[in-house]
Amino acid sequence: MQLIDLSQTITPEMPLFSPVWPKPEVKAWLSHAQAAASGRYEDCSCEISAVSFITSLGTYMDSPYHFNPAGATIEQLDLAQLVLPGVVVDCTHMGARQPIGAEVLAGVDVAGKAVLFHTGWSRHWGQPAYFEFPFLSGEVALALRERGAKLAGVDFLAADDVTNPRRPAHVTLLHAEILIVENLTNLAALPSAGFTFHAVPAKVAGAASFPVRAYAVVGC
Repeated sequence: MQLIDLSQTITPEMPLFSPVWPKPEVKAWLSHAQAAASGRYEDCSCEISAVSFITSLGTYMDSPYHFNPAGATIEQLDLAQLVLPGVVVDCTHMGARQPIGAEVLAGVDVAGKAVLFHTGWSRHWGQPAYFEFPFLSGEVALALRERGAKLAGVDFLAADDVTNPRRPAHVTLLHAEILIVENLTNLAALPSAGFTFHAVPAKVAGAASFPVRAYAVVGC
């Protein structure tokens, strides 16, 4: 059995969807030094972290509620939606700001699966080119819905063309309860099929999106 990490690391310097979004912050609410000086510990200390961030950052999952006011929020997702057989769709031929069409799914069995679109764009993480990503077309989103996919994962910033205010990929997928995971990485390490994809967010009530530790289990 092999475990393959598919997640980006959350840091203050990481790329965010919008430059006006606050940077993620991790700080010590109680430091080791403060704990040691408190008199509440003997021959040991501890640290308690305080974390602040917008939930649509790093490798994260969109719940149906993200684009559907009647949809499920993060804590309402069933675990069976978060652990799925996976397939990788080779989109490494795609260039900047190009739409990924339904033709990439030719011959791919997506029914009941997490469908991971591998463009290789994660290689631009932390660089200006990361914001010039290809995107899922409305047609490929419709094909995923019609063919029974359960999750769509991408190795770039956002599933949609962000210049299109109608956001067809998000709307089509999330209204069909097809979850979306964005900012994946390391998809080149996966086989085209025969693995299990895991992407489990914290159980936060009311959240539309939340970071996940995405990984694949190969050979189990």
